[in-house]
Amino acid sequence: MFYKQFSTIIDVLNPEFVENFDYWLATLPKNNQKNITASVISARLSVKYSLAEAILSFAEKQRILEKYYLVRCPDCDYSLGTITKDEIADILVNPQFCEECEEEKRITLDDIYAAYKVIQQPDATEEEIARAIEKRLNQNGGTEVNFLKADSLSGDKTTLYEAFYNPSESAYEMFNELRNKLDLDYGTNTTAKGRALEKLILEIFNQIKYVKGTNDVRTKTNQFDCTLLCGIDTVFLSVFNILSPCFIIECKNEKKKPDNTYTNKLESIMDTSSAQFGIVFGRKDATDTCFNISREHYLTRRNTEKQQIVITCYDKDLEYIIDKRVNLLQYIEYKIFQIANNSPKSTYEMFAN
Repeated sequence: MFYKQFSTIIDVLNPEFVENFDYWLATLPKNNQKNITASVISARLSVKYSLAEAILSFAEKQRILEKYYLVRCPDCDYSLGTITKDEIADILVNPQFCEECEEEKRITLDDIYAAYKVIQQPDATEEEIARAIEKRLNQNGGTEVNFLKADSLSGDKTTLYEAFYNPSESAYEMFNELRNKLDLDYGTNTTAKGRALEKLILEIFNQIKYVKGTNDVRTKTNQFDCTLLCGIDTVFLSVFNILSPCFIIECKNEKKKPDNTYTNKLESIMDTSSAQFGIVFGRKDATDTCFNISREHYLTRRNTEKQQIVITCYDKDLEYIIDKRVNLLQYIEYKIFQIANNSPKSTYEMFAN
């Protein structure tokens, strides 16, 4: 093996494939050590795309390769540059100028491709590398840059959600500090006690890029605990389709279980507003009636242009979001699944990799 790290997976993946990939990667000329895609590996080594993805992911974790993303014009395929995962959200929201077309373009996940570049050289001498390169050039020629639809992010919700929700260490520290304040002795000041939970939930959801929330919205008929604007005009199927254009959260920092009063309140608000999504966030799990009402309301709206879904969360959900650091967008998607599929007993672990 030119890269000793691959020796650890020789018994996990196909040994011949691992050896061929190791050889191929180690003997790549300098000018071909970037824009490596799963499609290139799949075609060059005649393996399934999923196997190519697996070994690229392993090489990234071993710091042999570094992953990045290329943005291409949706019309002329001109390269608009390379970006990091943290920049994906901005690219999807803000139009990008194409010098070739001389106009701004709206970028979707179909126009962003995952690629890798070599950042660690193999464990081999210059003489060994030289002989290997010479042998490869005599047999195979140069390496083509190959970007296929499969390399785009169009089916990669995980990367999408990580691009929009990725709290820092300081953010998680703040979550814990605010959670510790939920059970302080507020005496008869129920407003302060309720505000403690509202502030925590608002801080968590404000970590979603292009989502902005407040505790201060009042209408002529209602006061909202947390109101959040989702400024993402989605052109892809994801949880953002239900979060847009806004959603509402009712927070109940109480010892008793939230009942159907709060579920009915959110559903009546959605009936007379632009919101499609609501959350009842308590300290204890809501009553079964809340789930049943949410399920029935979902069924009456699922085939309409504007869907309406209410989910319930409590302290256990905070453990997933704060302690286990589950991606909030993925977790919301799971909670919506429970309502849409009438599956209140399903667990997040059933869907976790």
